[in-house]
Amino acid sequence: MPAEPRTDDTTDHVLGEGVALALKAEDSGDWKPVAKWLAQNPDRGQDFAKFLADHGEILDVLRPPPTPERTGSIVSGLELKEEIGRGAMGVVYRASDLILKRDVAVKMVRTGDEMTSAELARFRFEATVVASLDHPNIVRVLSCETTPNGEPYLVMPLMTGGSLSAWLKNRGPDRRLPEMLAAEIVRDIALGVHHAHQRGLIHRDIKPANILLDESRRPHVADFGLARPADAIATSEAGTPMYMAPEQARGEKHLTTAVDIHALGVMLFEFLTAQTPYGGDIGSIFRQLTDPTVVAPAVRRLRPDISTDIEAVCMKCLEKDPSKRYLSALGLANDLTRFLNGDAVSAQLPGFWDWLRQLSRTRPEPHLDYSWQVTIWFGFLILTTNASIFVMAQTDTAAAWVWVANFVCGATMSVVLWWYMLRRFRQLPTTERHSLIIAAGNILTYLVLTIAYVPLSFSIPAEQSLGLYPGLTVASGLGLFTLGSTNWSRFFLIGLAVMLLTPITAWWPHSSPLVYGGVIAIVMWYWTVTKALHFVIKGKLPEEQKKV
Repeated sequence: MPAEPRTDDTTDHVLGEGVALALKAEDSGDWKPVAKWLAQNPDRGQDFAKFLADHGEILDVLRPPPTPERTGSIVSGLELKEEIGRGAMGVVYRASDLILKRDVAVKMVRTGDEMTSAELARFRFEATVVASLDHPNIVRVLSCETTPNGEPYLVMPLMTGGSLSAWLKNRGPDRRLPEMLAAEIVRDIALGVHHAHQRGLIHRDIKPANILLDESRRPHVADFGLARPADAIATSEAGTPMYMAPEQARGEKHLTTAVDIHALGVMLFEFLTAQTPYGGDIGSIFRQLTDPTVVAPAVRRLRPDISTDIEAVCMKCLEKDPSKRYLSALGLANDLTRFLNGDAVSAQLPGFWDWLRQLSRTRPEPHLDYSWQVTIWFGFLILTTNASIFVMAQTDTAAAWVWVANFVCGATMSVVLWWYMLRRFRQLPTTERHSLIIAAGNILTYLVLTIAYVPLSFSIPAEQSLGLYPGLTVASGLGLFTLGSTNWSRFFLIGLAVMLLTPITAWWPHSSPLVYGGVIAIVMWYWTVTKALHFVIKGKLPEEQKKV
């Protein structure tokens, strides 16, 4: 049974703040304030995600209504009939050209009290940009005029097919497209995008809502309100989060045409699977985009019936590294043309060696405060505990004292994890979260092996407990090996090396406590020095990462 919606005034007020930020972000293209709001209000994520699911319709309702005096008015021989849409920079009307007797679209700025001077400047920039473009897959500008009040407006052909976004919604519950149709649509859009790139422009907001269809359902790129010259410095994370490239989400200042190619890949992914690669709320999308260990899911995992060729094209567009995407939108269009003609595409899905190379490049993301103190303590506790067990085995101490030593060690390591990690961060960095889980699993394994192999008796000597070390060595080596895929690729070799010590701990059990304790301590301290010197960003810890 669905939960009842919350109706208390505080909850509505808090969600209202998020909606207001979303309204502003929809117009400005800068969604970072929304992500920050979600981080501050994690309990509102589900309600806000529900809002985003229908955000197009809701935003239309919440935005100011059409300006009454414009509808029905005549501007330079154009009679404004009705409002048919609102973009990032203005309002679009269906209009009748009284002189040429045809219907056209007129894009005008919102009323002066709704737009800032910066937004007016951006509208004029868009007018200049679009007027310089002439391509069958870009919405043309028939004329660029100014009203008697000095407000600029654009006259464009009327796209009777509506937006690509609306067309997809009208397809019903299953919005997945046949792969040939999806390839054809993205190919045509890519050709229009390439035309803009050739003229030094990056669109920065390619998405289905900004693609308009004519009467024959041919796509046309529209809404260049967030476009920027390729050599300009970006001043915000402009764009729509679900279609952003990772470098956009990171707020990089020098963007390239690769951001539009990534957006084209997101659209192709969406056409094939009816979902975008990175889901969740805005904050979650930003985290997935900026986390180098998170990659887009394989298309065929979500839709096994499509060909590997179209999947390879899509995944190449979605590469986190811009240099691995298509070098140009034309290159993408050419590959899709080859696919449509039944020819082999240039993109290839990564093979075994590509996978190995990808793993070998795994490194911890830089962070202000890695918990390197944890591994200092772990190294000390493991070394002293196992040195004590070595002495117990040599002096015929009771095996029960091995229980005491291991459980004290496990409890102390748990306290260290809580003190330096769980207690200190409201939300752990991805690599630290993985390390925490692996460390907790190793502590549990340590204690379980103690229960299984160490007799709980004061009459049996500690020497009888040394059988736990082969299993303990394998478990610790496996934990380090796992760190290679989630944290740092060097741990693949370190984990394998530790596992190779297993026969030594089995053949020479009396030395196994010193071998195991010494090796693991060295690994922990090596990891400490490496994290502290190479992966910690020097600087003040921001507010959201301070201690709880």
